[in-house]
Amino acid sequence: MKKFSCKTQNPLNLIKLTTMKSIKRLLLIILLAPIISAQSQSIKWSPFIWQSDTISGRYLEKAYLYIPLKIEDLPYEFTMQLDLGTPNSLFYGEVLKPYLEKHPAMNSKLGDYEDMKGVIFKDVNLKMGTADFKANLFNMFMGNKVPANLFNSPTPVNIGTIAADAFKEKVLIIDYKANRFAVAESVPKEYQKIPAVNFEINKDGLIFLSFNINGEDCKVMFDTGSSIFELVTTTDRALKIADSTIVDSLSGALWWGQQITFYGLKVDKTVKIGGKTMKCSRVYYDKDRKWDVGVFEPLNIWGLTGNAFFFDNTVIIDYKNKEFRVK
Repeated sequence: MKKFSCKTQNPLNLIKLTTMKSIKRLLLIILLAPIISAQSQSIKWSPFIWQSDTISGRYLEKAYLYIPLKIEDLPYEFTMQLDLGTPNSLFYGEVLKPYLEKHPAMNSKLGDYEDMKGVIFKDVNLKMGTADFKANLFNMFMGNKVPANLFNSPTPVNIGTIAADAFKEKVLIIDYKANRFAVAESVPKEYQKIPAVNFEINKDGLIFLSFNINGEDCKVMFDTGSSIFELVTTTDRALKIADSTIVDSLSGALWWGQQITFYGLKVDKTVKIGGKTMKCSRVYYDKDRKWDVGVFEPLNIWGLTGNAFFFDNTVIIDYKNKEFRVK
């Protein structure tokens, strides 16, 4: 019968062995953590609302993109227009005033006047679906009509604008087909393989994309505040990529309350972004060239694109790395 000897192990060796195993496990966890995090990252979607309007006697179902939200501890439902074509988020002063009178605690957020821009509210808590923000908002009196049943409105009250400043160093995802949006710290895994186009961003946070239009590289501003236009440019540029026959016209207070008329032409040239050919049916121009002088020339851009250009797509805007993706 074979004899077995039983040797007592040195306790110090056991401690060393256990310690080494623990260190190896810890190193493995540290190395795998970014991979596991990326794989398990889920997108926290929130719905947005299309607000309709009637312009030039025509009903437009998707005239404005509104985000439902809660403000501080106010017991009301609000919306704010998503407008990445303006630098500063703001409250409509006339609409906000009755809420301040009824809920004076909100005044604790008031800061100082900044030049002629008005009073600024500091570190206002905004909850947009699953996304929580602290934002600074100007309080602008712009002649907005105050709803009659303000405190008992059957629908959320539109109280201002969410602008580019709300998304600094973040990733904004807009899924136009599913009417939803999300805000993330980095590009989710499911979108990382989509080719990215680098964009310029100015000091106001405005986005400038490179479009290839009729074989020419063109600098185009992306503006979610211009929902109804696929492309807007000068008269001369519009005529270079479209038939000269006017197929549409829109007139009204379409530019910060100013009356303006746009004519639409049928595009007959290719429009690409990042090598991806996009569906584009119409290009518009301002009849009186107000935008030529007030928008295109000061910004040194070919033109502007809005939500309508991406109605069939999802856009992923990485403000941190200045990358724009289209799915």
